[in-house]
Amino acid sequence: MNIILLAWKNIWRNKVRSGVILAAIAIGLFAGTFLASFLSGWMVGTVNDDVNTHLSHVQIHNEAFIANSAIDAFFMKEAVEPKIRAGGISAPMSSRLRVTGMLASPHKALGITVRGVDAADETRLSTIHTLIPDSMGSFLAEGERMPVVISRKIAEELKVKLRSKIVLTVQDAAGEMQSIAFRVGGIYKTTNAIYDEANIFVRYSDLLPYTALPEGAVHETALRFDDLETCELIAPTVTELLPDMKVQTWGELNTMLGMSLAWTDMMAVIMIGIFLLSLSFGIINTMLMAVLERTREIGMLRAIGMSRGRVFRMIMAETVLLTLFGSCIGILLGVCIIIPSMSSGIDLTFLMGDLFEDYGFGSVIYPVLNMKMFVQIICLVIATGILSAIYPARKALALKVLDAVRH
Repeated sequence: MNIILLAWKNIWRNKVRSGVILAAIAIGLFAGTFLASFLSGWMVGTVNDDVNTHLSHVQIHNEAFIANSAIDAFFMKEAVEPKIRAGGISAPMSSRLRVTGMLASPHKALGITVRGVDAADETRLSTIHTLIPDSMGSFLAEGERMPVVISRKIAEELKVKLRSKIVLTVQDAAGEMQSIAFRVGGIYKTTNAIYDEANIFVRYSDLLPYTALPEGAVHETALRFDDLETCELIAPTVTELLPDMKVQTWGELNTMLGMSLAWTDMMAVIMIGIFLLSLSFGIINTMLMAVLERTREIGMLRAIGMSRGRVFRMIMAETVLLTLFGSCIGILLGVCIIIPSMSSGIDLTFLMGDLFEDYGFGSVIYPVLNMKMFVQIICLVIATGILSAIYPARKALALKVLDAVRH
C-alpha cells in the first residue's frame, strides 16, 4: 500500500506532463469505447431488424426446398407445428407458402417472392405490420378482398399506390401459369432495401388455390424467440423434434450477417488494442523522462536501503496507475455519451441519406453497452500499463547508486 501511495504522489509531481498524457489516454479510450459500442450497436441492430422483419430466429423447410425453392417441395403444417408445441416451445410461429412470380402493373413487371401467410400468425411473429404507416393501409386486414402488401420500393417501381390493382403471375405445382388480380392493401418500408425490392405478402387462403397444393401445405415455418442467446439454446431442441426437416438459424440463413456479428466483437478489441499500442509509446516516453529526472532521488532511495524490487514495483505502479486513471476517465466519458444515444439513436441520414439501407443497414444506429467488451478493455489497459512500465523500470534498476548520488 505504501508503494501505491508513493507512486500516486510521484505521478503528480509534474502536473503538466502527467495531465497531458492522462488527456491523451482519456481521449483515446473515449474514442475507442464509443466507436466499439457504435459498431456493436450497428451490427446488433441490423441483425435484429432482419430477424424481426423477415429472417426470424429459426426457419424450417423441406430439404428439397433449400436446393431449388421448388413449389412442390412442401410439407404439411400439421406435421410440424404440433410437434414443436408438444416439445414445450411456445414461441411465436408462422407457417407460410413461399413462391416466386411476376408482379405487374400497367407500367412495369417485376420478379418477386410471394409469401402466403396467416395474418394473425405473421403479426405475432414479425414486425412488418408495424412498418406500414397509417396513411399506407394495413397488413392484410379482414374484410378486404384479395389484398397484397408491397414495399414502398416496389410501389415506386410499378408506379402504383394504395388500392391500385396489380396482377401476380405464378407457376403452380402442375406447371401451369396462374394469374391472380390483387389490390394494394398496404405499403411497408424496412431498413433493408434489398429485401424490400423483392418481397410481397398475401393471404395464405388467397394464394393456395392457385398453387395446386393440398390444403395445409406450406414451404416454411418460422419461429422467433426473445433474443439471439435464447435462439442458440432452443434451436438444437427444434432440430431434435424435427429430424426429417431442415432446421436453420438466422445465422445459417444469412451467413454473411452471422459472420459480421461474430467479427464485430473481435474488431472492437483489435481497434482498442491499436489505440492503446499507439498510446503506449507516449506512456513509455513520459515515464522514462520521469525516471531520468529523478536519477539522484532514486539513487538516494537505493542508498538508504530501498531494494531493487521495491524500486521496480514503484515505477510499475506509477505507470499502471497513470494508464488506469486516464483510461477510466475516457471510458466514463464514452459511457456518458453512449447512454443517451442508446434510446434516441444516432441518425446517419444527414451523412449519406438512405444509402446505408441499399446495403441492408439501418440509417439510425443505437449503440450497445456490452459488459464483455468493457472487461476486455480493462484487461487490455492493465496489460498496456504493465508492458509500458517494463522499460522505464528496468532503466531505473540500471542506475548505479554512487553515480546517481553524485549526479
